[in-house]
Amino acid sequence: MKKAIIIPNYLKENSISFSQVAKELLAKHGYAVQVLNENEAPDEDAEFALVLGGDGTLLRACKKLYFLDIPMLGINYGNLGYLTGCNPENALEAIEKIVIGNFTIEKRAMLSGQVVRNGESVYSFVALNECAFYRASFLKAFTMEIYINGVYTHSVVGDGLIVATPTGSTSYNMSVGGPVLTPNADNMVITPVSPIYFPKSSLVANGSDSVDIGIKVNSITKIGTPSLQIDGDVAFELQNGDVVKIRKHEKCARIIKVSDRSFYQVLSHKLSKATLDNA
Repeated sequence: MKKAIIIPNYLKENSISFSQVAKELLAKHGYAVQVLNENEAPDEDAEFALVLGGDGTLLRACKKLYFLDIPMLGINYGNLGYLTGCNPENALEAIEKIVIGNFTIEKRAMLSGQVVRNGESVYSFVALNECAFYRASFLKAFTMEIYINGVYTHSVVGDGLIVATPTGSTSYNMSVGGPVLTPNADNMVITPVSPIYFPKSSLVANGSDSVDIGIKVNSITKIGTPSLQIDGDVAFELQNGDVVKIRKHEKCARIIKVSDRSFYQVLSHKLSKATLDNA
């Protein structure tokens, strides 16, 4: 039997209600449907997943599905929805397209990394958008030493640093002035946040490069500790001397596209919507 997964945002009532509508539609086409809750493991044999929420919901869903190579269609019940493939008003049509195979799949690069402390790995992570370094609320600017392929390049002294994928280039990276990359680019973007001793321009590394960030905190000015935040959700406290090792993940996220609009058309539409929403 054909199988599919639905991942609703359980904080949004309209997302929950539509999950039942989508389940009934897929059942009519012969699909066994798993409506996934937060603590449930996904069906490894699923052909695709419908993710009902905004970009945050899809980012969390990606963590559940990427290692199974299950493609995802995001249906936007959030705000901008850069990653989502359609809106609620055309969601049923989009599902029908998937059922008959009228869609494409975009492969989105991901990051993997670990925090090394005193020679030992103390934390590991996977990111679709970015890993971001932040100073604590009462911590003065701290130093982040950048090594590419094991070679020291320069240091950033400032409020933070972002290492983003092409997908994440349209998120926090773009909001602080970093460049936007096309989704299929094989690069990582390193962008400083409010730097003191570093030009505000970003550094674009190759996807095959290894990026290590060494954390230096002056104990005299230290009140609190800097943190590492993954895809705007999970945070890990860093210590002086930590090294964060970042690589392109061997796996990628698989995003379903049912529209023929180009990346540039989608970007233009989302930016226009953001401008109007904040006017």
